[in-house]
Amino acid sequence: MAPGFQRRSVRPGKNSGSDATSVSKEFQGDPEDMPDWAKPSPEEVEAQAAEESARRERAARRAATPAMPAGSTSRTIASFPEESRKPGSVEELRAAMEQIVAAPAPAKPSKQERREAREARKAAREAGEPEELSDDQWREKARGILLRQLTASDKTAKQLKAKLLDNQCPEDIADEVIDRYAEINLVDDERFAKSWVVARARSRGLARGAIKRELRTKGVDDELAAEALEQIDDEAEEQRARELVRAKLRPESMGADRDRALRRLVGMLGRKGYNGGLAFKVAREEWEERFGSRY
Repeated sequence: MAPGFQRRSVRPGKNSGSDATSVSKEFQGDPEDMPDWAKPSPEEVEAQAAEESARRERAARRAATPAMPAGSTSRTIASFPEESRKPGSVEELRAAMEQIVAAPAPAKPSKQERREAREARKAAREAGEPEELSDDQWREKARGILLRQLTASDKTAKQLKAKLLDNQCPEDIADEVIDRYAEINLVDDERFAKSWVVARARSRGLARGAIKRELRTKGVDDELAAEALEQIDDEAEEQRARELVRAKLRPESMGADRDRALRRLVGMLGRKGYNGGLAFKVAREEWEERFGSRY
């Protein structure tokens, strides 16, 4: 075996080609002493020379690319002379693309910079300073606030406007965005009033008077409120009052003192909006029904 040659195993029948090339690259002695079966073919030698030439050319082009100024955060593409702006060949186009890829990407703000920006916005809000936004930016912000509010639950125009004003939104833009949402039926006081009446009468047992006061505080006008309250008639209201009283009369202790029990029952119905005459009538009749035969 020739001096300096490191014997390597090759696949049977492969006296040249890729296996031979891998062996020839590890040969440390005089190339003349390399065995014939380990020498690369003339085609492989030519391909290796072309690859090395192309690699050196790419390295030279990268070295010629102007460096970015220190501290710059914008991505700069190297400028070309006027006569070479349109590559005339595939090689020139490839070189231009390599210059673009070699340019550094714009720097992203650090965590410290993002934290400082958030703290500055928070301090401005706490100081009561309005955000410096354009009208279009305020409209976009207002739309986002309204969508979040309406996703949580249905609300009246008055409630939504109060929320926008709390976020320092200009009043004219708040009215404009709410009107637009009303046009596409995302804001509808009539729909809100009807659903509110049903929900409050069913879940809290409220009478029409109490529900009407709640609708007024939420910005529903009296006409829309009256139409919504037509869903509850006198008979249904009295039936709901009796259900509330029966629930309170379940404990045996409510039968010990009639007058005290009636005062508690009438007070409970009054807080839920029932008028005094109906409240006393229902309380007396239901107490008599529950405890009258015992006392």
